[in-house]
This record gives sequence, C-alpha cells and structure tokens, in this order.
Amino acid sequence: MLRRVGAWILYELRGALRPTKFFFVGFNFIVLTTNLLVADYAVAVSNFMLGTVAALVVGKAVIPANAMPFLKPFDRAPLIQPILFKTAIYWIATFIAGGALRAFLDR
Repeated sequence: MLRRVGAWILYELRGALRPTKFFFVGFNFIVLTTNLLVADYAVAVSNFMLGTVAALVVGKAVIPANAMPFLKPFDRAPLIQPILFKTAIYWIATFIAGGALRAFLDR
C-alpha cells in the first residue's frame, strides 16, 4: 500500500514538472523585465518568489484541466480552434486554482 502511494505521488510530481518549469521560466522573465523597466524609478514591483508560486499553481492547474475528456472534440479541427478552446479552459482552471490558493492563504 505504501509503495503504491509513493509511486502515485512520484507520478504526479513528474507530470507536474514540465508545465511548472515552463511557467517558472515565463513568469520569472516577466518579473525580471518588469523590475528592469522600473529600476530607474527605485520602485520594487514584485519578486521572484511570487513568480515561482504562481508557476507552481498554474503548472498544477494545467494537469487536471488537460485530463478532462471534453477537450478532445476539437483535436481534428483547424489548429486555431483547439488552441483557443484549451486556452479558455486552462484560464478557467488557473483562475479556480488561484482562487482556492488565495482562500486557503487568507484563513
């Protein structure tokens, strides 16, 4: 039983690693660019920890959103349709996960 639980946790962590790395790099580039743009004004806009936490939340929200069965109907459509549809679904999943995280941290 313990081995199965450990294998499941390892499987989930491996699945979340790829999108989390993607969002980690992307969000921290946004933070770096913002900090470089406002450096002349001596204003601290945000930090890299905020970008990292956001990448973890979004990376984990993408996994269950991608596993939903209703994402499959647009797979054979022209490329723009599945991209727009999946973008909307991922945005909704990220919005829900971010709201849940905010509600959890505000307690």
